[in-house]
Amino acid sequence: MAKKDKKKNERPEPPEAEVLEETLVAATDLEQPPEEVQYTDTSYTSASFESLPPPVEEIKPKKKKGKKEKVEEVVVAKKTTSSFDWSDESIADEEPPVEEEEDQSKLKKKGKKGKKDKKKEEIPEFEKPPNWRKMNKKERENWLLQRIEEWRAEKEAEKQAILAGAKEKRLAEARARANLMAKDKEQMDVRKDLLRKTITLFQKFEQQKLEFEKRKNLRAEWNQYLRCDGLPDPRVVTQMNTYLHLWRQQDMCDDNDLDRRCVEVLPMLDLLDEITADTRQYTDSQIRNFNEVRVALREELSNAIQFASYTLLRDLEHRFQWPSIKLTTYEREFKGLRLNFWVAVRMPTRKPKPIEPEPEPVELSFPAMKVAIKLPKIIDGSCACVRAARSLVDLLSERSRTFPLAADLNNKYEDLFTFNVKEHELTYKLKAEQEEVRTKFYKDIAAKIKEIETFIKSNPFLKNEKEKEELDNLNMAEPQGLPDPRSFFIEQNELAFTKYLKQCNYKTKPGEINLRKYRVCGGILNVDLLTTPPQAKRMAGGISLTTRELITHFAITTVWLSC
Repeated sequence: MAKKDKKKNERPEPPEAEVLEETLVAATDLEQPPEEVQYTDTSYTSASFESLPPPVEEIKPKKKKGKKEKVEEVVVAKKTTSSFDWSDESIADEEPPVEEEEDQSKLKKKGKKGKKDKKKEEIPEFEKPPNWRKMNKKERENWLLQRIEEWRAEKEAEKQAILAGAKEKRLAEARARANLMAKDKEQMDVRKDLLRKTITLFQKFEQQKLEFEKRKNLRAEWNQYLRCDGLPDPRVVTQMNTYLHLWRQQDMCDDNDLDRRCVEVLPMLDLLDEITADTRQYTDSQIRNFNEVRVALREELSNAIQFASYTLLRDLEHRFQWPSIKLTTYEREFKGLRLNFWVAVRMPTRKPKPIEPEPEPVELSFPAMKVAIKLPKIIDGSCACVRAARSLVDLLSERSRTFPLAADLNNKYEDLFTFNVKEHELTYKLKAEQEEVRTKFYKDIAAKIKEIETFIKSNPFLKNEKEKEELDNLNMAEPQGLPDPRSFFIEQNELAFTKYLKQCNYKTKPGEINLRKYRVCGGILNVDLLTTPPQAKRMAGGISLTTRELITHFAITTVWLSC
């Protein structure tokens, strides 16, 4: 760069200029060099150049040590003013290129070293001492080197402390696990002793209860046999099937038959509910048979209510009360059932008016049930029939899709003693497996550490930075995925129960009630809008003519109340 700038600053020599020859003058330490005087064609003298800065000397390569010359050769150039232009600009431009060459030479030297040292050590900025400004350059460098060595020693001490702490922590955790399992074993022995005594006591009470229930059933069977009322024994499935078969053969059922059926069936249903509630006394096939009989008995009782309602509505004249000529009602209370009717009697057709007024909604009430109903305007109130039935027995829930349990709970009757013993055995089994995994893991780590240490000792002249870093990582390594055995089984039990609850969930349709979420208590109130069947017509000679039709009803709404 300096050579290029010099070429730019040089000007072409005029043809008439005289070129002076260069002379070499030897200078010693004893003699002073003579003063140089330059003579040019102009009128300037040497005194005119005293204010100019000295010329920049060219950088010479350093000579080797031991080869020193006592006499230095000084090159003095005698040139004309036509070949040099001494200006401030040219002098100022000559200094920066020298610095650029020095920087480039340093970068080249650093680049060669950088290829070997890929990873540089990051040295933090240290706090300067109070006498930093008074220190010279050499003292500062010595202080910085000493501080770096101290920092490296501190860093190495911290690393060794961390490794020692990791080993101590590992040993402490192993001792804590051993102490915890030993303590848990002692507590489990005490717990097993207490649970064994408690379970034995409860089993004794349960056995006494079963014997009492057995004597009670035998006494009830004997009383049933002595009554000779023709009713079946609910504990005998064959008798119940015969009773249901004879019931289905009946064509019609009026309110008196409904009253008799309620008296007969409700005690049977209560007994069947008790039998199916505790399934430990019977086998699975027996429980299945009892459930089939119980559901069939509920269906037949519900059908009996429908048949009785149809029979009552076929004879409004004799079975209903007539508060007015246009209205008739019916009220009767059975065992576990209340049945009410409100019927608007159909009158002879009239000639329609030219402009019919807007119909008014029909309002009616059932004082015995404390229920009031307001029908929509679109329903013709002149021939409406409303039935309200409130039963203390839930006859509709078991027909619902959401009533049965979606998934049965496993080990529902397992006692606490058996559950704790199984959990304790599984915990110790898992602990033994974890100890085997830890032993194998640390054995492999020790083999790798020994291999790396042997490699480092066999190559003492290498830095082995990667090997040392890997050695530190191996010393800090711990086996993963080994939870506490007792906490693990607690979490597994919670997850299993959550999964079971998800299996019991139902996706209900719009307007459908989830009976696994809500339970009917205190009976059910059904409000239905029915069609009045055709009535019997009296004819001469005591003959009555009737038209027989199937039951058709249109449910306006069904209300289930919990009282």
